[in-house]
Amino acid sequence: MRKSLRSISLKDLAGLVNSGLKKYGIDAVLTGGACVTIFSNNKYQSLDLDFVTNAAEHKTKEIHRAMKELRFERAAEGFFARKDCPYIVEIIPPPLAIGSEPVSRVVTIRTAAGNLRILSPTDCVKDRLAAFYHWNDPQSLEQALMVASYRRVDLKEIKRWSKVEGHSKKYQEFLRQLKKRK
Repeated sequence: MRKSLRSISLKDLAGLVNSGLKKYGIDAVLTGGACVTIFSNNKYQSLDLDFVTNAAEHKTKEIHRAMKELRFERAAEGFFARKDCPYIVEIIPPPLAIGSEPVSRVVTIRTAAGNLRILSPTDCVKDRLAAFYHWNDPQSLEQALMVASYRRVDLKEIKRWSKVEGHSKKYQEFLRQLKKRK
């Protein structure tokens, strides 16, 4: 493992953590703002990596062992930090869901530090829209727009999910703003 993580990219750190957890039998998926960083080609900069474990039981001991091997210290319940790393890592217990629906499709991308399991671009947009829909968070809407501008996403699926979440009107706002960017 690298001696210092001071200049590691978020994407490579995510691959390193994902591989480290996998070594201890923990399947985890990167969610949240870090996905936006990766899918927006670093236009948005997240300072934390949120991994949701998808194991039936949250393997706390194994998570601590894996993070210790990566030289991350427990900063708070579920949070890990390393002095020479600009990012915080959060390990979140299951379920892996966006709004009221479980995530059914995860993609794997290669990084310099190992494979990374991550939300699909479509689910990343849905994840960001969930914060916009439920908490009226304009920053999350902006992040959803960034990903949808940089990546191919399934707008029919996002529309269907938005309706299930009870936010068809806010979906229309997202769509209007997306069309202005294209």
